[in-house]
Amino acid sequence: MSTSVNTIKRLLWILIVVLILTYLISLNLENHYIALNAKWISNEFLFAIAGGAFASLLIVLICELIKYRQLKYATEGALFSYMGNLYGQILIIKGNCTRTLNNHDIVPDNLIQSTCDNAMMLADYISGIDYTLFRGNNNVCDILSKFRTEKSLFLKNVLIGFTYLRIAIHEDSKMLLQQDKRDLVTSDCSSTNKVLTKVVNQSTIILTYLDQIITRIDNELGYKYQWHNKKQQLNTYQDNYIVKQLDDYLKEDFVVF
Repeated sequence: MSTSVNTIKRLLWILIVVLILTYLISLNLENHYIALNAKWISNEFLFAIAGGAFASLLIVLICELIKYRQLKYATEGALFSYMGNLYGQILIIKGNCTRTLNNHDIVPDNLIQSTCDNAMMLADYISGIDYTLFRGNNNVCDILSKFRTEKSLFLKNVLIGFTYLRIAIHEDSKMLLQQDKRDLVTSDCSSTNKVLTKVVNQSTIILTYLDQIITRIDNELGYKYQWHNKKQQLNTYQDNYIVKQLDDYLKEDFVVF
């Protein structure tokens, strides 16, 4: 959006200069301050050129303003979509870890790997959004700026920390082998349990933060994205994205498209 805003500002300055020039030529045409009646140039010719340039620039400016408005709506929609999806990914991470802890399940290496990767990608997308207003800033600009400069790095560090779950699983697996046990690693194993608990706690903090800023964004944009309803849907259907145990999967009916 910054490119569009800069283009509009340049067009406005050029338009003002051409308007003043057109006005001066029109005065000269009426009062003949400078007589231009040469064979190849005249006041009428200069007025026609200046007036045509002004009209053309005005049309270009209107087109750029329309483009800016459309780009603004598209950028706001993309920002809300990325934020909502990021909330959803963190919610899935928390749900997977919570269910594994509560059910004392076997913990696969990739329990939260794909969702962490998705969350990292979404954080990069949000940081790369170019949201620049023509006049001043609003809450959306402030939130995005703070996320880009502060919160994004914090979020990525937390998500990188989540990958220690795989290390914890390997450590517990090695410990079981040293004890001559052939059991698979479950959420009751020491290191794995500690990491899962930490992931759940940190996910809760991130979800609270994301909920707050998405609510502020929706409020600034006139509640047109209805975050409250969207959040309820995410919480309602999050079980559809929870990693299932093998027995649960085998009990499911075949899906017919």
